[in-house]
Amino acid sequence: MTDENDKTNDGAPQAPTGTPSQTGPRAPLSLKPRQAGSVSTGTVRQSFSHGRTKTVVVETKRRPGAVPGHQRPQGFDVAARRPETAAPQAPRPAAPSGPAGGRLSSEEQEARRRAIELATQAQAQRAQAAAAEQARRDQAAHEQAAAAAQIANAAQIEAAAARAAAE
Repeated sequence: MTDENDKTNDGAPQAPTGTPSQTGPRAPLSLKPRQAGSVSTGTVRQSFSHGRTKTVVVETKRRPGAVPGHQRPQGFDVAARRPETAAPQAPRPAAPSGPAGGRLSSEEQEARRRAIELATQAQAQRAQAAAAEQARRDQAAHEQAAAAAQIANAAQIEAAAARAAAE
């Protein structure tokens, strides 16, 4: 496949002279020569998602005014000691006397036990109230069924009396 970049101005293919013309194929990218020491170079292997890898040259510029031996820290060191302050710190309130590590003190355990007991009693009372309500509903349904049966019996007796009178 060819296009106008592969040919010289007159349309003929370019001779491999090593120096590209303005309209010819592009020269490979290269690093510009710079002052010695201001830019350090290195090679890095670049990998693409479709599996191709390529080795490229990378420049690392130094900031102007930077000390040659000193590098800027990458974040902060949490293990570094803090400088001691001259003013004494205010005393902290006393910690609970119970064991550390997430365990509860005896007062907290007692409060938790009481809360569990209250919750258990409330749940038992709710269960009793629900059972009483269910019993009341069952009693009302039973009474309603008895009344319906009594009405049905009265209707049958009345129908039988009407038949007897008709004969």
